[in-house]
Amino acid sequence: MNHTARMKKAVLTSTVATGLALAIPTVADAALGDQTLRQGMNHSDVTQLQDQLKSKGFFTYEQSTGYFGTITTQAVRDFQKANNLKVDGIAGPQTIGALKGNSSNSNNNSNNNSSSNNTSNASSNTSSSNVSYSGILRVGSRGNQVTQLQSQLRSAGFFNQNPTGYYGNDTREAVRSFQRSKNLTADGIAGPKTFGALNNTGAKAPAPTNQTNKNTNQASPAPSSSTVLRVGSRGAAVTDLQNQLKSVGVFNQNATGYYGNDTRDAVRKFQSANGLTADGIAGPKTFAKLGQGSTYNPGTNVKNETANNNSGSSNSGATVTNLIAEASKHIGVSYRWGGATPAGFDCSGFIQYVFKQQGINVPRTAASQYSAGQSVSSLQVGDVVFFETYKSGPSHNGIYIGNNQFIHSGTSTGVTITSMDNSYWKPRYLGAKRF
Repeated sequence: MNHTARMKKAVLTSTVATGLALAIPTVADAALGDQTLRQGMNHSDVTQLQDQLKSKGFFTYEQSTGYFGTITTQAVRDFQKANNLKVDGIAGPQTIGALKGNSSNSNNNSNNNSSSNNTSNASSNTSSSNVSYSGILRVGSRGNQVTQLQSQLRSAGFFNQNPTGYYGNDTREAVRSFQRSKNLTADGIAGPKTFGALNNTGAKAPAPTNQTNKNTNQASPAPSSSTVLRVGSRGAAVTDLQNQLKSVGVFNQNATGYYGNDTRDAVRKFQSANGLTADGIAGPKTFAKLGQGSTYNPGTNVKNETANNNSGSSNSGATVTNLIAEASKHIGVSYRWGGATPAGFDCSGFIQYVFKQQGINVPRTAASQYSAGQSVSSLQVGDVVFFETYKSGPSHNGIYIGNNQFIHSGTSTGVTITSMDNSYWKPRYLGAKRF
């Protein structure tokens, strides 16, 4: 090959190489929208996605991580739901386009001229001023929007504390009570429908009765077979419930007519001791048991093998009652792989945390918990039930609460109460262990 031919080949090769280099974007040039993002990915685009979601109030983790995990999936789902997109938790062209546009989760009915921080209930005929919200608020959220939410809930009679700006369990319960009053899904998560209901109506809780216990000799009307009382309920029926709970030894205060956390915990203790689902909600079965003259005896449903007879405050029945009450406090907390705190639980992390609050140390994983527990042939409240799911052997567990139900942290539900007769769980049941 002569010199001229070699020169032409060199020029041609250089030109082709340059063209290829210009046609292929470098990693540094990659940007959100260049690819579809889904759970399991670890990429700088995921960081941008999380930043966008965070700016709109959907990604509430403390910092963007670049890893597309369950928290990011849920944030994407929440954004999609708020913007009428297909809710699949996958960030594709439509979702990313909406994020980059002006879409948000703000309430379109917000003709707000005030911050609604006036919590006075002096005029029950005047609805709360509208507040503009963006994003979704849930346990763990912080900031001014949470303060505004608490103020509106308080003015409506569902939140009986001063606003704190932190979305904890009390705020979640207040949201649930409000949602039930408006026939909304009572998930304790404040989203567009909840915000809309707060803004578009006075949303008053049942009016307090200002009832003192002056007429304690006057019988209160018995609750009807359809009565259901829960946190946020008020009135004579609540007063009557509290007096009944007090008479059986689970409520150690004067009746107030307001169903708060103390009343809920008393109901849970009574339910647990009488073989009912310990959800803290007083419904027909709870009223029926109270009407039968059932009493609070922590040892009734739990074999009191380790009771210290020299100490009335230390017995296994009381421990189990407190165990179920502790577990129930976390209903609604989201699932988090590897999570073992109220910021997010996986199944065995939930078990470990709840038992630890009662001074009982258990291993970390479902398999090791299964190996460490004492096998039981007959289920009792407080036993840990195990299931075989995605692999052979124990891979999921929960705490048995009676009435063939268990409380657990499910990957798609977070902490919730589920029936063991459920078509998914029943065939996967392995057995139970006692700690």
